[in-house]
Amino acid sequence: MLKHSLVRKTRNRTINHGTSLVEAAKFLGVDQSTLYVALQRGQIPTTTRNGRTVISQAALMAYQVRTRPLL
Repeated sequence: MLKHSLVRKTRNRTINHGTSLVEAAKFLGVDQSTLYVALQRGQIPTTTRNGRTVISQAALMAYQVRTRPLL
């Protein structure tokens, strides 16, 4: 039970605060320059939190699904 509540808190923190651009590039497995190009093209929506640009985990996952190669 404790583990479940800990996971929920961690998940909510990521959702509420967003993912930094460095973390997002690592999550997607791409260079930061590739991520910046996608951001400039509007392919990934961003928000600003406390003066920093962040990306929601949902936006990252949606982008990953759209850009993954079909088998």
